[in-house]
Order: sequence, then structure tokens, then C-alpha cells
Amino acid sequence: MVNTGRPSMDCLPCRRRKLRCLRANILCHGYRSAKDLAFRDQTRVARQKVVARQGYAYQLITPPSPMLDLNLDVETRCRNTFFLLYVTGLSRSFSCLPPLYNQAPISKHLAYSVNAVSLAFSAVQFDSRELISTALNRYSTAIGNLRHSLYEPNVLIGDDILQSIILLDLFEKLTAPILGMPASSMTHIRGAMSIIESRGKLNFASALSTQIARNILSQFIISCGITKTPITDSQVAVWTDLSGLIMDSKWDYMRILVDIVNLRASMTNGIMVDGSKMNERVLDINYRLEYLADSLERSYGPVTIFWSDWQTLDGEYDVYPNHFTMQLHNAVRMMRLEMEGLLRGRFHEHNGNVINKIAKQICRSVTHCIMPQARPQSSELLTQMQKLECRILMAPLYQAAQLSTDASVQEWIWRILEHMAEKGNMRIARDVLDLSKKQLDIDYWTIWEMAGCYATAA
Repeated sequence: MVNTGRPSMDCLPCRRRKLRCLRANILCHGYRSAKDLAFRDQTRVARQKVVARQGYAYQLITPPSPMLDLNLDVETRCRNTFFLLYVTGLSRSFSCLPPLYNQAPISKHLAYSVNAVSLAFSAVQFDSRELISTALNRYSTAIGNLRHSLYEPNVLIGDDILQSIILLDLFEKLTAPILGMPASSMTHIRGAMSIIESRGKLNFASALSTQIARNILSQFIISCGITKTPITDSQVAVWTDLSGLIMDSKWDYMRILVDIVNLRASMTNGIMVDGSKMNERVLDINYRLEYLADSLERSYGPVTIFWSDWQTLDGEYDVYPNHFTMQLHNAVRMMRLEMEGLLRGRFHEHNGNVINKIAKQICRSVTHCIMPQARPQSSELLTQMQKLECRILMAPLYQAAQLSTDASVQEWIWRILEHMAEKGNMRIARDVLDLSKKQLDIDYWTIWEMAGCYATAA
């Protein structure tokens, strides 16, 4: 049969001659080479083609090569590591950084801010205090350059300036634990929040502007939670305005988090003394969190894997569609544990079974991040991405061990933290383990602050 022009499934001579070997009486060389048969991951190529068709400048989202070139200076290697592991690897909220960074001249504030954060990120990731002094120098340079840009006459505060402020806030969250300083400074993020409040409709000028406004609001809400600072009505109004364009589960969670933050602020400042009103607010928040947890379970629920190993709790662990989904599940669980803890401590609710169930759900989400058998590419030691994922699990694990009444859960968490500290050379895991064993009355928000807060979150 003569080939009519369609791609042939026969050997190379057949395709070239458009005639089958057996009819041409020539030697058949068989099917195409093994290289042609190999399956290849075309995700990045496909993404680049889509971006090119959209005419958007996301080409820089392509991760830098993980190969370390010894000829590169430390700053360049740290920047590559930051983009590879965090911007394009873990985080979903930093998709707006590459196109802005691509447009920023080398001498501008955004470039300096990226360099400062890259050095700080590598210092935390590789536990290197030597990089901190260089990072602090770059941080000072970035602040000076940003201040100069803001003081220019008739300056229009654009997305690049807001992105620089986000990076500088990120820098403080990363370096504060290393320097022994509180990571609760809100100087940068409060300034960014004031800007987006005053920008009004400019927050919706483009998808990029909306994403940056969303990032600022999310980081501001979390910062208020750490410092127990109330969120004002004008700031909630920004959330309402953005809600017309943003509809996803994380955004629904952030709205509940606003109420939790304000509840924490009221309790700390002694504003709410009526026990019945307090109980009513806690029950309302807990009900909404439970509804959101059920919705997440139906839409993005994990697959349970049964595996008899010491790294699994009760012989099973959960696999989520991606790390972002797992983190969102655990964020909701942490807030549920906080509310259940309030109900148990203040109103003597007998909810031990609910708390233990949530704690075990957190534990089952951990194994997939550390277990070599669960991830074929993993070795005995934790990879850099696994270490980054484990850092985000510090606060959930601490809270689960703190509130669970099941002794086996607490013991399992301690073994896992010990494993992370040993196989990942993670000082933060050792510190959290020590605090958990001492059973001090430390808020899990403090543990999250120690781990870098949202600076290491997806």
C-alpha cells in the first residue's frame, strides 16, 4: 500500500519511499530508533507556546538550569536558586515576578530587591550565615533605590514598585529568625497595603495588577494574624473589590482568615468580654471552616495510599494533586484546630475525637514529602525541594502534636521532626521538636513565624 502522505508507522525506508518494504523487496530496518520512541515531558515547551500565542511576557518563567556553573558569582547562583526552587518551583503567587523582572533595568530597585531576597532565601535554604551579611548590604541598597524612585516628581506607583515592596517584606520574613529578630515587622507590607487602597481601579488595570494586589492583601492579612492586629473595614473593602475578579478556594479561605485575625485581635486586646458573643463567633467561624474543608475534600481531595512503614501513621498516607493543594488543606485544618482548641479550652467542649481526626489528616499529608518510596526521585537525604516543603509543615505538625490527645500521634510527629532534622540538616525541625517536647504554651503562629511565615509558602 502506497503512503498517501500521512505520517507512516513503518520503518524509515517505508516513510521515505512511501511504499511498504515487503512490496519494494528491500531490507526492512524495523521501527524507528529508540530515541524516536522515547516519551518526553513537553510541559515546558507547551507552556511557552501558549504564552507566545497570548503575547504575554512569561517566557522568563522557564526555570534556570539547575546545573551550577562554578564560574558564576555567588549572587547569580543564589538568584538562579531562588527562581528555580521558589518562584517557578513552589510558589504560585510569584508568577508576576518574571515578566516584571525581565523589564527592569539592572540599576533599578526591582533588580536590587530580587538580589537581596535571593541571597536571603539561599541563606535560609542552605543554613548559611555567611550569606546574610551580603544579603543585608543588598537589602540596604534596594531600600535606598526604592526610596529614590518613590521621591521622584510625578512618579506613578506601578506594579514594579509594589513587587519590590513585596520582595522587601519577604526579605524581612526570611532573615528575622536567623538574626534573632521578630518577623512581625509590618513596615513594608503596611505601606504596600496603603498603596493598593489608594490605587482604586488601578488594581484592576491588568491581570498582573490584580495578582499583585491579591498577594499584598493576603500577606497583609497573615501579618496581622501574627501581630494580632485588627483588619479595618477599608482593608476588608479591598478584599470585596477583588472578589469580583477572583474566585477560588484560597480566596474563600482568606475571607474566613480575616474573621479569625480580628477574633484573635479582640481576644488579645480584651475588646470582647461577653462570653456568649465570643462563643457565637467561634462557632460561626468553625462551621464555615468545616464547610470549606468538605468542599476542598470533594474537589481536590487526596488519594489514600496504604504502606506499612514507620514513616506512615497507621500504615497510610495521602497524596494530593500538588503541593499547593496540600498546603491549602493544612491551612484550613490549622484554623479548625485553633477554633476547636478555643471551644475545648474556654467552653469545655468534648471535641477530642474531632481534634484527633484533624491532627491525623495533617500527619498523613507529611509522608509523601519525605518518604523515598513515595517519590522515586528521592534519595536517602531530603532534596532541596523536599526541605522547602518540609519547612512549611513545621507549624501544622507542631499544632497537631500540641492539641491531639492521642499519644501515638505526638510520638509519630516527634520521630518525623527528628528525621527531617537528620536527613535534611534542618535546624528549624530540631528547634520545633525541642519546643514541642517542652510543651510550652507557644502559639502555632509563632512557629510559622520561625519557619519564615508566608516567605516559604506556596
